[in-house]
Amino acid sequence: MFDWLHRTKKEPILQEKQEHKKEKDFTNFSLVAKYLYDKSGITELDKRHLVASRLQSYAQKLDIYTTNEFLDRLKNDSQFYQEVLNIVTVNETFFLREIKELEWLIEYIKKANGIVKILSLPCSSGEEIYSILLLMQEHSISLDKVEITGYDINTYALSLAKKGIFDEHSLHKIEKTTCDKYFIPLENNTFQLNKIFCNRIHLQQRNIFEIREKNCFDIILSRNMFIYFDAQKREEATKVIIDLLVDGGIYIKGHADQIYKDPRLKNLHFGIYSKE
Repeated sequence: MFDWLHRTKKEPILQEKQEHKKEKDFTNFSLVAKYLYDKSGITELDKRHLVASRLQSYAQKLDIYTTNEFLDRLKNDSQFYQEVLNIVTVNETFFLREIKELEWLIEYIKKANGIVKILSLPCSSGEEIYSILLLMQEHSISLDKVEITGYDINTYALSLAKKGIFDEHSLHKIEKTTCDKYFIPLENNTFQLNKIFCNRIHLQQRNIFEIREKNCFDIILSRNMFIYFDAQKREEATKVIIDLLVDGGIYIKGHADQIYKDPRLKNLHFGIYSKE
C-alpha cells in the first residue's frame, strides 16, 4: 500500500569527484639542463625543444610537474637520472656507416702483429662494433685478432647491443647475401645477428668524464659523441680519449664530430689520427 510514495522519493544525487590537477611549472628548465651538462657534458638541452618536451612528458607520467621536483628527483633517484640520459642520448646508427674509415681499420687489423684492442665510445646499440667483426669475417681475418669493448652512457642502447637484434634500417647498407649468412629473420622485420659475433664483445655503461684509465686501447672509434658537447667538454673528452690510447694508438672520429685540436694527435687521413 502506498508504494507509489516510495517511487517518487528523490534519490540522493552522487557528486562526481573532481580530480585535482597539478599546475605545470617547467620554467627555469635551464637548471635541469645545467645539472645534466655538469654530469654528462651534454650541452644546450634547454634549447633542444623537442628533447625538453619529451623529458617533461616523461616526468609528468611520474607525477612530476615542476622544475624543482624534476631537479630533486634527478639528484636523488639514480634510475630516474639514467632514464633521462637514455631519452636525451637517442641516436641513429646503422651497419657499415662511414665505410671508408672501417675499411681502413680492417686493413690495419690485417697487418697488425698480435691482438688489437679496440674501444667504441659511444658504442650505441652495437652496429659499429659488429660491423668491424662482420667485415673481418668477410675478409677472412681471424676474429681472435681483436678484443672489442663498447662504452655507452645509455643503458637502453647497451641492452640492444647485447641482444644483437636489429631492424631493417640498421641493415640497409649490408648486401642481402651477407645478411642471409649472418642474420636470422625474426618477427616484426627484425633480425638476430649470429652469436659468433655477439659473444665476442664486452659492453659497459660508462660516462666518458668519469674515466680515469690510461694506455688501454690500440684503437678508439668515437662517432656522434662530440656533437653533444661544447668547446670545453670537447677538450676534456679529447684528452680522455688520448689518455686511453697507447702510444702510437689510432683514434677514428665521426664525420660530424668536431674534436679539440690536441698537439698529441697527428692526422693520418680524414677523420683518422695517431697518438704521438
